[in-house]
Amino acid sequence: MTRNEYLARLKSELENRKIADADDIVSEYEQHFAFKLADGYTEEEIAAKLGSAKSIAEQFGEFDKRPSGGRVLLKIALACAAFFEAVFYIIFSAFAIILGAASIALAATGLSLVFNFDISGLIPEMPYIGALLIGVCLLGLALLFFIAAFYCLAQVRQMIKASVRWHKNMTSSNALPPLPWSPRFNNKTRRGIRAVFTWSLIIFGVFFVLGYCVLAIKTGDLEFWHALNWFM
Repeated sequence: MTRNEYLARLKSELENRKIADADDIVSEYEQHFAFKLADGYTEEEIAAKLGSAKSIAEQFGEFDKRPSGGRVLLKIALACAAFFEAVFYIIFSAFAIILGAASIALAATGLSLVFNFDISGLIPEMPYIGALLIGVCLLGLALLFFIAAFYCLAQVRQMIKASVRWHKNMTSSNALPPLPWSPRFNNKTRRGIRAVFTWSLIIFGVFFVLGYCVLAIKTGDLEFWHALNWFM
């Protein structure tokens, strides 16, 4: 069964049972198809794994028949899980913010070296050609940190969405398809991220080697930072 056939049958079954928000439910399953298609599954495989549209519609027409005591224990367990999840998400978000701040600091330092200005006197002295090469190297590294921060934030956002869906499914008989725990990007965004990452890595590696070689030659010392008195 194709995606359109499955979704049309699901919508028909939901409407026959007069289920509220039938369009929203179908939209969620349409999104589920999109995620799984991006992972390489065929429409027929996805439909088969979901089960019949009739059985899904029947779930949305049932009431939660778990004993009230069981529901209370479940809600307590889910509340405890939510607490630890929240702590993890806060730590992960803080890590992503640190990466973003490091990206900004690296970019500022790289620009200072490239344009040969040092507002606060924190940039160590070196020949300009070496400063230029190291500056471009730092700009490449700043982009790498930015990509890492962007992906971490996207990961946290997707994990929160997936967790909320999981908690809702655990406390309701009207279970929607689970959301993926890792972020999904469209093909254009994915290609863009890959291209920026690749070129940033190349720029960082190439200009780091060039900067090191130039400064080592200029100072006549492989440990040029000592010759330039960087740590004095």
